Amino acid sequence: MRGVLLAIAAWFGLWAPARPPAGDIHFQGNESFGSAQLLAILRNRYDIPLHGDFGVTDADDAAFFLRTFYFSRGYRAASVAYTFRPAHPPSVLFAIDEGGRNSIGGVSFDGASDLPPDRLREIFDAAVRQATLRPFGRMRYVESAVEAGRVAIVNALAQRGFLVAAATVSDSPASLPGLVDLRIRIDQGVCYFVRGVSFAGAPVDDAMLRGVLREYLDQPYQRNQEALMRTRVQDWLRNRGYLQAEVATTATLDPVSGKVTVVFDIAAGRTYKIGHIRVEGVRDTRVSAILSRFAVHPGTPYDASKVDAAARRLWFSGAFAEADVQRVPNADGTVDLLLKIEEAPAKRIQFGLGYSQWDRGYGQIHYIDRNFLGTLNRFSIDGELSQRSYGISTALTDPWLFGTDFEGSIGGAYARRELPAYRSTEASGTLTLARSYSSANLTGYRFQYGYKRVSDAEVFGEAPGGPVSDYTLGSLTFSQTYDTRNNILSPMKGLFLNHEIEVASPVLLGDISFLRLSAQVTYYLPLREITTEHPFIPFVIFNHRIGALLPFGDTNSVPVQERFFLGGPNTVRSFQLDGLGPRDRGGNPIGGLAMLLFNAEIQWPVFNNIYLAAFTDAGNLWSDVRDIQPTDLQVAVGPGMRIYTPLGAIRIDYGYNVNRQPGDPIGNWQVGFGFTF
Repeated sequence: MRGVLLAIAAWFGLWAPARPPAGDIHFQGNESFGSAQLLAILRNRYDIPLHGDFGVTDADDAAFFLRTFYFSRGYRAASVAYTFRPAHPPSVLFAIDEGGRNSIGGVSFDGASDLPPDRLREIFDAAVRQATLRPFGRMRYVESAVEAGRVAIVNALAQRGFLVAAATVSDSPASLPGLVDLRIRIDQGVCYFVRGVSFAGAPVDDAMLRGVLREYLDQPYQRNQEALMRTRVQDWLRNRGYLQAEVATTATLDPVSGKVTVVFDIAAGRTYKIGHIRVEGVRDTRVSAILSRFAVHPGTPYDASKVDAAARRLWFSGAFAEADVQRVPNADGTVDLLLKIEEAPAKRIQFGLGYSQWDRGYGQIHYIDRNFLGTLNRFSIDGELSQRSYGISTALTDPWLFGTDFEGSIGGAYARRELPAYRSTEASGTLTLARSYSSANLTGYRFQYGYKRVSDAEVFGEAPGGPVSDYTLGSLTFSQTYDTRNNILSPMKGLFLNHEIEVASPVLLGDISFLRLSAQVTYYLPLREITTEHPFIPFVIFNHRIGALLPFGDTNSVPVQERFFLGGPNTVRSFQLDGLGPRDRGGNPIGGLAMLLFNAEIQWPVFNNIYLAAFTDAGNLWSDVRDIQPTDLQVAVGPGMRIYTPLGAIRIDYGYNVNRQPGDPIGNWQVGFGFTF
């Protein structure tokens, strides 16, 4: 950390490392910057060696870079002269005429433009601020930065098809001293569009190739678009077995109408098919399992995109450190594939210790084998033990069930659970079928059959609908998820949508019947751009959840264990865990059949990965769906702190009850781990 601070101080001229003794160096007329600061800037930023026996060339370079420095600070009329005297040590006097600092005042635009003035100003300001390294405050007038803004406008117009667009900048003194008004004249010219394409020597129908290029047709033509279109067609042909395909293009631009016509000259060559497939480097994995996951078969047309996708499937299994495919074309028109495999350690065990307000101290263990018995299936065991509960679960998962894009799993669990409303022993089993549309997120859908046996149940309050006995639950669940969050553990940007429908019925081997509907919408709005240099940025979170339980058939009341609960670190933070909502005469929570929850939170970084937060929560539970009152919500506000780690965020919040009812707490401290919603 000390090295980083010293490097920053050296860049701004606030500190300089030890150097050999300097010559006799003086500055004159430098009213805005001290002599030591200018000398440090010459040494550290521009690497001018003004020490020891420096010469007149070094002094001349120093004068040039001093002018450059002043220009970069908005002193557009600055000049630097110098007087050099050779001696031992040599001496130099820099005479500086700063000429006053200028900043940009108003910016106006003339001429017709496809971009509105507000957008032009945004483009210009962004380029100037980036060039001057000033993200906030008044923009300095720096000629090179103004030129960068002009070029950015021209490039923005060129991206919209105005290839010959031009922009000129003129300046004039503003009404306030030190400010310069800019007037930017736009001449965007004709807009070029791709209106026609033709193909010579194509081995497939022209309409098919036009489909390959559909995103370019009737769209603004950009400078590099011809090369992009050529590459697109060539890659498409090579991916479909024409390994030696070559494509040349000729573009004709009409300067009057803006029409662009592109002619493709194709030399496709012969088609290739898949030949022999061999596997090298395996030790524990079955070759048949690898070939099944690879799902490319000899004799089928060679498609490079399918081969690449097959290699990615192997790598994403987690069982391999490397899964490379070497392609060997043969004279007989086949391509042999050599799968070079390097197996990764497939088995992993993890331990964890923690503390939560309800469970108090707890321990966790997680074991996973990502290559179970050499089949590339995943087998996992999870166990948890706390001062209130304990449990174990296991699952066997086939990521590509029967060679399809579906993931199938079978699982079982046993747990003794104690929550504020009840205590029970649960044994369950599940069968799950899921499909994801993207390997980068969890977008997809899921079918699940679950069977649960609840025994030794004890409800601490008066059970709604009468005494509770042990019961079995058979249910079928369908859920869909849309997830664009930038990080699953610590999201700061993106959208999360989920809805779930669960049906329980004696037909599914259970004792009770109900329909459960639930949905969640969470939006993460960054207030600044997330970059590699600035991964921790301020952001806002909006969250909404809704749920309803509808008993039917012979079921008049849903057991407490299956009801909705609110309160705690992830819902309404002014209540303890499960502490909000309907209660019995003794004050014990009994849950609800309908639920509404709204959350809004802003997080702001104060030091690296440490954030301060402010939030408001609003939610409630109702004993029946017909009792829902969207305006009858318990509201909490409060501050919080977040410490982001590679495994997620450590969260500390205090929630204050705004509209406290008799028996409600004033507020509560909450401690949590991971993202809030």
